[in-house]
Amino acid sequence: MKKFLRSVEYQIKNGLWKLFGLFAEKDVPLAPLPLDFSKISKVLVVRPDRLGDVVLSTPIYESLKKSFPHLKITAMVNPIQGGILEDNPNLDKIILMRRRRFWRAIRDSRKENFDLAITLNKKFSATATFFTLCSKSKMKAGYLHSQNPWKYNIQLSIDGPPCHEIENNLALLRHMGVPKIISQPRIYFNEKENQKIAGIINSEKSERPLLLVKTGTRIAEWGWPWEKFQAVMQHILKNKIANVWLINGPGEETGLKSQIAEMEFKPRLLPLMKTKELALLIQQCDLLFCNHTGIMHLASAVEKPACVIFKHGEIERWGPRHPASVVLDDRHKKTLTPETAIDTLQKILKN
Repeated sequence: MKKFLRSVEYQIKNGLWKLFGLFAEKDVPLAPLPLDFSKISKVLVVRPDRLGDVVLSTPIYESLKKSFPHLKITAMVNPIQGGILEDNPNLDKIILMRRRRFWRAIRDSRKENFDLAITLNKKFSATATFFTLCSKSKMKAGYLHSQNPWKYNIQLSIDGPPCHEIENNLALLRHMGVPKIISQPRIYFNEKENQKIAGIINSEKSERPLLLVKTGTRIAEWGWPWEKFQAVMQHILKNKIANVWLINGPGEETGLKSQIAEMEFKPRLLPLMKTKELALLIQQCDLLFCNHTGIMHLASAVEKPACVIFKHGEIERWGPRHPASVVLDDRHKKTLTPETAIDTLQKILKN
């Protein structure tokens, strides 16, 4: 039912945008390319999506800043994702898009008088397009969709071979003539975060590798069953292959405590922590084992390997980026066994 409602919502938004386009101004001039960034001082990057999307957008900020240090760069993201961009030296400002007070984000963006606004979504996003248009930026750049050609001065075709979302984002910069392209996503940490995570790590020193496990997913059917995760963790702990710490997500603690209580060999259940703190903890571990969720992109951003189970989505577009990472594809036959996962984890940990 939820899937059906999401589909209906998407179709309604698309229909409204197409209708709006019939009456919109059609004479917006296309900008000459490559873009002359010496005449640009303020840039807005709009990415109103989930955790993984925002993490994978970070190469945009570094590429722009390294290419043109004079630029003042602002990111516009959802409030829940804003924290992951804090302390990023390539950003000058973060605007939060609060659903109930969306006019504040619009007001803040219009105050800045941006020279260029970039919408990163290769798949059309009514929300991103709306906020980009409301920013009143002098120039607007984004992918060319049937819903938006009437307002973008810089347009990139959505046609082309499948590629990673990082490359989808960076293709817009290449199209505009940005010379220094950095493809590695990055998260930056402050001293308080370093001290907190150091305390957690030092509280349980061991010679064994450290395996972090995240069993939950945003949508239940997108996740591997708990019983299979449990079998993997029991084997790893029983055979002393690694220490296992279980990541605790919002609203998961009670259920996880109950499930752990039934296990003979028990993993350590971590306290609920902020996203950046979790990213720093992943940086200090040896391997992350999880479903296809935004957390796997945290591993990419801190250059740690991940073993990821894909039960949905495009692996080419959303897979982990670390060269030692492994994807276990369980999207079609759904026959992935704990034994296969155990063998894979052991091979990664040996390296």
